[in-house]
Amino acid sequence: MSLARASLAALAVFALAACDGSAAPEAPEPETEAPATPAPAPEAQASGALSLEGEGLRAFTEQGSARALPFGTAQDMTLTAVSTLLGADTPAVTTNSECGAGPMQFAEYPNGLQLAFQDDKFVGWFLDESGLTTADGVGVGSTRTELGSARVVEMIPDSTLGKEFSSGELGGFLTSEAPDATVESLYAGMTCFFR
Repeated sequence: MSLARASLAALAVFALAACDGSAAPEAPEPETEAPATPAPAPEAQASGALSLEGEGLRAFTEQGSARALPFGTAQDMTLTAVSTLLGADTPAVTTNSECGAGPMQFAEYPNGLQLAFQDDKFVGWFLDESGLTTADGVGVGSTRTELGSARVVEMIPDSTLGKEFSSGELGGFLTSEAPDATVESLYAGMTCFFR
C-alpha cells in the first residue's frame, strides 16, 4: 500500500471515529519481541470488517470497535474506508444519468457490493454475491426461513422486479416465495431500479 493511500485510509478511519463522538482507542505499547504467529493474510484481515445496514454500512476496526458509515457520508471518505476494510483497490466510478432520482454514480467491488452516490454523497448500496452480511447474519444465500427468524419481513406483492421483500430500511429479492427460497440480492438507500 502506498504511503499516500495508507495516510488517506488512516484519515478515513479517524474521521469515522470522530463522527461517532467516542474517543479513539489508545495505541498499544510497542512490542519488544516479534509476534509468535504471522499476521493474517489481507483477505483474512478484511473478513468481518464491514457489515450491511439499512442506514448504510458499519465498519469494524482491528481493535474490534464499530463505526457507522451512514448514508450522507462524503463519497471520497466512503470509497477510501470501504476499499481499506475490504482490502480491495478503489473501483472506478461510473455515472447513470437515467435514474429516477436523477444522475447517480456507482462503484462496484469484486465481492458484488455496489455503492451508489449522488451529489458526492453515499446514498445507497446493493449486494448480489455472498460474503457480507447484516449484523444479524442475513446475506445473499440466506434462506427465507433464516431471514424470517432474524427479522420481520414483508413481501412486496406488486413488485415488477421479482420476489421482492422489505425489512425496515433493508430490501432484497428471493429466488421464490417458498420456505427454502434463498436471498439472491440485498439493497438499502437509493437505487436505480427501473420498475
